[in-house]
Amino acid sequence: MTPIPAKVLAVAKQSSQYRVLVQIELDQYLGSFRAPKVSAKRFRSPVSCHNGQLDLFYYRDPGLKAGKSFPLWTVQ
Repeated sequence: MTPIPAKVLAVAKQSSQYRVLVQIELDQYLGSFRAPKVSAKRFRSPVSCHNGQLDLFYYRDPGLKAGKSFPLWTVQ
């Protein structure tokens, strides 16, 4: 697995779930983004990606903070 530089932009509680917005630092990552693997925590819905931003929904508080790095890898 190859790490992909990413950081948390925002974390917000919405009803019974947590929405996490992650920015992929594409200027620092030159590889393929075909098969990303995100941290092992459970998501409420599939991961969506648009313009280098991931929109994630968690069942439980993921314990992430805005401005911190986000664990993201690509599977070779």
